[in-house]
Amino acid sequence: MYSSSQRFYLSDSRAAAALRHDGFGWGHTDDSVILPSVRRRGLLERMIGKLKRNLKMSRLEHINITVSNPKSTARMLEQLFGWRIRWEGEGMAGAGYTVHVGGDDSYVAVYSGKDPKQTVPKSDASYATRGAMNHIGVVVDNLDTIEEKVRAMGYEAHSHADYEPGRRFYFHDDDGVEFEVVSYS
Repeated sequence: MYSSSQRFYLSDSRAAAALRHDGFGWGHTDDSVILPSVRRRGLLERMIGKLKRNLKMSRLEHINITVSNPKSTARMLEQLFGWRIRWEGEGMAGAGYTVHVGGDDSYVAVYSGKDPKQTVPKSDASYATRGAMNHIGVVVDNLDTIEEKVRAMGYEAHSHADYEPGRRFYFHDDDGVEFEVVSYS
């Protein structure tokens, strides 16, 4: 961090965004934050305390779902969302195969058991079943581009909505996993 008058330049864009979000200043697209006079008693200490609390917030690291073909599902997620395979190999102590696909901070683990007879068929009643996963939400920059890719892959986009603060649609993959795709831009 360095200062030019009352504009502070932060090397961590998340820290700059957190300061702006919490009302400690206003910013620019160059990751700078303009702060009110730092001579105000305690302002800097309050800012540092709030920033430390924000950086300690818990986050979701991954979700693990059962699919019929982990490699195929991982490939679909790579193509749609630009994710990458982080790891793949035996899962559940050798009882199946898992692929971790996502980004640096989070991923989706897609798993399939070795014995297809042990896999329960998909159900359309996820919202009525305790413990069931209802859908996976993915934030994208360009909703229209992703929808074109979804349709080109043969999936049906549905339940479109424009709402505050964004736009969204849903689709189901070959295993019936529902994805919500949303854009806030």
